Parts: sequence; C-alpha cells; structure tokens
Amino acid sequence: MSETAWNSGVDTEIVERARALRDLIAGEAEQGQADRQVTQRVLDAMDRERLLNMLVPQRLGGPGANVRTMIEALIELGKADASACWTAALLNACTWFCLAFSDRAQQDIWGDDPNAKACGIFIPGTTRRVEGGYLLSGEYPYASGNSSAGWATLGMLIEGPDGAPVMAMGIVPRSHWTVKDTWYTLGMRGTGSNTLVVEDAFVPDHAVMTFADLGEGRYETSHFDTEPISRAAFLPVGTVIHATSAIGAAKAALEYTLEKLPHRPVAYTIYPESRNSPTHHLAVAQAASSIDAAHLLIARACDDIDDYAARGEYPGALARARMRMDTSHAATLCRDAIDLLMTANGAGAFAEKSLLGRIWRDANTGGRHSFATPEIGSEVYGRVLLGADDPISIPV
Repeated sequence: MSETAWNSGVDTEIVERARALRDLIAGEAEQGQADRQVTQRVLDAMDRERLLNMLVPQRLGGPGANVRTMIEALIELGKADASACWTAALLNACTWFCLAFSDRAQQDIWGDDPNAKACGIFIPGTTRRVEGGYLLSGEYPYASGNSSAGWATLGMLIEGPDGAPVMAMGIVPRSHWTVKDTWYTLGMRGTGSNTLVVEDAFVPDHAVMTFADLGEGRYETSHFDTEPISRAAFLPVGTVIHATSAIGAAKAALEYTLEKLPHRPVAYTIYPESRNSPTHHLAVAQAASSIDAAHLLIARACDDIDDYAARGEYPGALARARMRMDTSHAATLCRDAIDLLMTANGAGAFAEKSLLGRIWRDANTGGRHSFATPEIGSEVYGRVLLGADDPISIPV
C-alpha cells in the first residue's frame, strides 16, 4: 500500500497473505498448546509474510498498512488459532507504539534491522534517575510475543514536573531482560505470555515518553505531520487489537458448526437432523448475527482511527471512549456467540481435544483482558456520554 493510498481502505493483498497461512497455523495449534508458545514454524511464517509489523511505515522497511488492514489480517489468523492471532496482535501494536518516540529512538530500533519488533507491558516498574536517563527494574507479566521481539515497551514511574510520580513508557532492548516461565493457563495457552524481568536496565531519555503525552497525541516523532500512521491515536490502536482473536475464533466456531451440525441428530428429541430443529435455528442465527455485529463494530472503530489520522486530527475523549466500548462489546458478543454454539453442538464440544473446546477456553481467557472487559468499557463510555464531573476515570 503506497503512503498516498494509506487510508483508501483494506489492503487485500496483506489480508490474503494472512488467510493463506490458516491451514499451517491450524495444523500447528495443538503443538502450540502443548508448548505454551506458538510454534517456531508459525512464528517464522507470520514473520516471513510481514504480519508481525504491519503498521511499520515503508520508510523504515515495513509494509505501511493502515489499522483496518491490520485488524482484518489478524482476524484471519484468529480463525486458525486465537493464540497465534493474539501473539501477532500484541507484536503489531507494541511495535507501532515505538513510532511515537523520537527519531533517535526509532533509529536505535530500526536502523540496523528493518524487521525489528517489540512486545510490551504497561504495568510500571521502578526507576532511578541517572545521567542521561533512568535505571529501570521490575517484573512484567503477560508479555505476549516476547520470543519474537528484540525490544519491549515497558511501563515506568518517573518524576513529573511537580515532583509527583507519573506514568511513562520506555523502550528496552532484549539484552536488558530475562524471561521467567509463568504462563500456565486454561486458555490462550499458546501465547507464551511469560514474565519479563528487568534489573537496572538503562533507558535513555530519548527512549522515554509519558503516558499523558502518548494518550493525547503529543508524540515526539518528526514524522507526525507527514505520516498518518505516525499520528494515529495511541490507546485506541492498542485497544482494538484485543477483539481480533475473539472475532476470528467465533468465526471459526461458526464455520465448524455449519459444517458439522446440520446432519447430526438431536439426542432425545424427534429430530434426526439438527438442521430441522427450531432450537438450533435460533441459536445459530443469533450467534451468526452477533459475530457479524462484533466485526462491524471493530471495523468502524478502525476506520475512525484511520480517518482521524488521515485528516491530521486526534480523536476527542468521546470518540476514544466509544472505541474502548466497541472493543469490549465486540469481545462480549463473540464470547456469547461461542457459548450459543457450544450448547448447539452439545456436551461433546467441551472435550479437551475438541476444536470448539479450545476456542471456548481461548475466548473466555482473552475476553478477560482489561481492554476487553465490558464493565470497564461501559463505565468510561457512560461517564463521557453523561458528562460526569470526572469523565475520564480510565485512560482511553
């Protein structure tokens, strides 16, 4: 996609590359579950097809995709394996975060490696001020995609202008962290979301930005005025990715159901085939409609992110809060749709080795991420809609 056509819609070539990997990814998913890590074969394939750094602009050697294209490609990955989708989603978003930083920081990352990628965690570590920067220490759980990342965008607490601590983000190279094996879960087993351990890692001033500046679009890159992707809204981009695995998994569950269910008998009823059962008609129709609605919500949110960036505007609090709500509502719609399909398919769907069982576990685990939690999205969106005294109690 050329820079001039950046906001012209979905780059179907990138999405087709993701779709072409579905058989490979699906075939490796069980091994990824056992390893608690997406297999190297899958990681290499996604990397080879440039699906782990889709938002990196062409000037840095990246594909130069827009946010909508990234989301559509991630959903295709999610149809094959939610863990692979989640891993790719977090790598794409955290790598994109680095575009907000100074040109010097970008040179550190991409100067010698145009395929560089980052993982990241917002939880703040502790810092000590030293000449030229900070020494950062802390443990960072749930660092999805860390095995493929050469860098990490990590939360920090630094001293603000008035002396009070403020949240910041620093960029840390792989050589400054170790990995603690902590990822033992019921769902999303294949994401390898282990804990990064950092001890007195030096983070230079040019690789540090406050969350206040990031959240309001006060980026340090010199490309802010000339490159749409370098001025896209920070938290909305980091939020919408969290619905992609749910949408992809729900679509896979529906495909499976439409293939397997129609001619299956309904036990202890007069229906020798489920395709003639009104109960199953209602369940499948409601699930399909909910999955469509979830996809449409996220598509709208991504189109809005891209449109604001193309116009050179930063979305206001109401728009950002709605995008947060769109994400959590989409994830909830998909989780509910999968529940309906599990019931329609019967108790056998919950077998440990069942595809539907894995989809159900993954959707219920990923749907509990804070960016996908419906109560949080509803609270912040409702506060802004009703004009509460302190409308932004949660960053958006």
